[in-house]
Amino acid sequence: MSWAEVFFGFHGRINRKTFWAGWLSLSVAGALLIAFLAALATGDPLSPDIWRTPAGKEGTWVPVWFAWLAFLAWPLSALAIKRLHDRDRPAWLWYAYYCITIVFSMPPFKNMTGAELGAAGSTAMIALLFFGIYVFFELAVLRGMPGANAHGGDTLPAAYCGGDWDFLSLMLACEGRIGRGRWWYGILIAGIVMTAASAAMTVVIDTYAAGYPELEKNLANPAWLNSPEAEPILFKLGLWAIIPMAALVLAAWSFMALSVKRLHDRGLSSWLILVVVLPFLGAIILPGAAGEGAIRLILLLLLASLIWSVLQFGILEGETGPNPHGPDPLAGRD
Repeated sequence: MSWAEVFFGFHGRINRKTFWAGWLSLSVAGALLIAFLAALATGDPLSPDIWRTPAGKEGTWVPVWFAWLAFLAWPLSALAIKRLHDRDRPAWLWYAYYCITIVFSMPPFKNMTGAELGAAGSTAMIALLFFGIYVFFELAVLRGMPGANAHGGDTLPAAYCGGDWDFLSLMLACEGRIGRGRWWYGILIAGIVMTAASAAMTVVIDTYAAGYPELEKNLANPAWLNSPEAEPILFKLGLWAIIPMAALVLAAWSFMALSVKRLHDRGLSSWLILVVVLPFLGAIILPGAAGEGAIRLILLLLLASLIWSVLQFGILEGETGPNPHGPDPLAGRD
């Protein structure tokens, strides 16, 4: 399939690699377009007003916003529909998700969702969040339907079962099996990426804190962080932090994907990854609002999770011979 068909055709199937390559290309192209339009409109390509469309400036920013939206609508939909074809899922999932996203991105709805919501509104927002997560996994995470379907042949080789088929499947795919050696190899690479990204993030934040003393002074002040004064500073900081943040997310995903494949190799359920994920999320989210006792409990659970992870993923042997997740990764090796 040519790239013209990938971006503009609605027939056939594409795999995850093609979807991600297309989505990232469109994200870069869309960012450059909206920066160019913002520069034409106001002379400031990095204006944070693009995303909030302040009252009295709708005539400037609404056309920019709709031009950006129109530029992305067709190719994004073409990518998503072909991925749903690959998953043998109905196209309406994408159209429903896209329409809801657009509606809630419009300035009046953004203001409304930023206001205090009632019980019904909160329930609706939670339902939309879970729907969005589901669509994301269908498009970007899950393997396509093995074999041919009504939309075409399998987009992956007949022998593909995940695991360490190639470097990308080793680091990013959640299906298949890997042995202990491949897990340690992948964890080393993900750890190096995470360390480098964390260092880059620290440099970015320190540089901005030195240039904007008010940022360093009020970084822990929610009222200032939500103020109009902070918005342009945080917007530009966020632009510089996009690449290290993306690298951190990618490394975290690799940790999870590698570990899921080791669970498969051990003949265990993929859901056991929550033993690792939940304490980690708790350590990130809860300490700011938790008491000293809760923090100690979180750290204890995190330590227990770390010990369990090293044992399960890095030390214990996998099942001998094939299992439902694929062939033995050590078969044929001395």
